[in-house]
Amino acid sequence: MMTKDQQVPLVSIKGVSKKFCADLRFNMYYGIVDMIRQALGLSVGQGPLRPYEFFALQDVQLDIFPGQIVAFIGANGSGKTTMMRLISGIYSVDRGRIEIRGSGRVTSIFALNAGLNPLFTGLENIYLKGAMFGMSREEIDRKKDFIIQFSELEEFLHTPVGHYSSGMRARLAYAVAIATQPDLFIIDEALAVGDAVFKAKCYEHLQDYVKEGQRAVIYVTNRISKVMNVANRVIILDHGKVIYDSPDAAAGLEYYIENCLKGLDEFTRESRLRRIREFEM
Repeated sequence: MMTKDQQVPLVSIKGVSKKFCADLRFNMYYGIVDMIRQALGLSVGQGPLRPYEFFALQDVQLDIFPGQIVAFIGANGSGKTTMMRLISGIYSVDRGRIEIRGSGRVTSIFALNAGLNPLFTGLENIYLKGAMFGMSREEIDRKKDFIIQFSELEEFLHTPVGHYSSGMRARLAYAVAIATQPDLFIIDEALAVGDAVFKAKCYEHLQDYVKEGQRAVIYVTNRISKVMNVANRVIILDHGKVIYDSPDAAAGLEYYIENCLKGLDEFTRESRLRRIREFEM
């Protein structure tokens, strides 16, 4: 078995930075200026921060390898979702670059119910959602049986999705997403909805999925118990920077908790730490 040093990274994130503007008026103005600069063939996003701009991510450097289920965790505003949207190609990189090897197929789910039409049946929504993920009709036809079996919704296929529970919609959308068989599967809190049995099934499937070929999973969540169940690597972001990276999920989560509680007085810190361990771990 190859070590990480011998493997070729599936994803290489090299010195990546992304900035945003906190003021709407200046954001519109900067957008116009940047479009003009691009039209003139000039660089965009390389200079110093302009008024009201801030870095959501700054100089992030890391590799993700086949076989890994990487949990990105961090407090709200730490840059987790921005990082995922950069890898997915939803956002453009301001500085640095992101390289994805293999077929380059990335499937990301940020909101499972997005794109489901409540007036269409479950079967019709399989084709609709599959098309959103870039699947051809022929590809969906080939994978339809897997989607139906994985979602466990065969008896409801001809029922309008508007009559589904939130958990049933989550099952259908997740089954379509994983049927795309991407090299890199990105899940941003997408399994927050759905019953415990189906979640456990998804976690078990992900662990088997990354063992097949050159595949990896990125899982974004602040729920500690979920990370403990599925991740074999933990990366912690804080104010747009990677502050911790370890294959030891338990040690990584301890570090994350300690980082979240820093600056508190001893009594408050111990009280919150006890609460976290009781309810999350």
